[in-house]
Amino acid sequence: MVHRDEIKPGDHIFVWRARFTYTHHGIYVGENKVIHLTSDQAKATSFFGLNLSSSGSFSSSSSNSTGCEFSKPIGGHSCGSGSGSCLCTYYCGYHQPGSGVTISCLNCFIEDCPLSLYLYGESEAMASLVFLRGTCTSAPSDPPQDVINRAICLLKQSNGSGNYNLLSNNCENFALYCKTGRMIPSGQVSQKASLCIVV
Repeated sequence: MVHRDEIKPGDHIFVWRARFTYTHHGIYVGENKVIHLTSDQAKATSFFGLNLSSSGSFSSSSSNSTGCEFSKPIGGHSCGSGSGSCLCTYYCGYHQPGSGVTISCLNCFIEDCPLSLYLYGESEAMASLVFLRGTCTSAPSDPPQDVINRAICLLKQSNGSGNYNLLSNNCENFALYCKTGRMIPSGQVSQKASLCIVV
């Protein structure tokens, strides 16, 4: 487990859901924002006024009195977080039409679940242990800015990383790709629909 104050931009974070029966993964991009792949499009809402830069800043044409960088709220978003209110409903739940790649505030991503940090560069023996699957990999991580750029690139694409599929294209596969730029078998991976190359 890790405290939310300990995570850094570019970290691959995950939360245990449904009493530790499964994990949900995402990339922390800073400013209390997480980009992740989700199948829950009911909470994700398209918003065409959002501008995303590859530097990791999120903005629109104007600011509002609440200090949020977006000019109007995303309609229909409801924060499912029991750990506090939504940090900013102006971006939380944004996704491109037809894409499962979504940006959420940290509170909405965590909900009431224990937060953990996915480990990279672990030994093959450690990464292959059944009870650690979905929590670490032997693959090395790319630099944080490359990770953030990949996540933003996939968020900006109309098809993001393809349609969510529990067995072949899930949130862990998305985060592993963002961290390494490679398709890494995680016990559930096949391939992504589109890739982002960081130069």
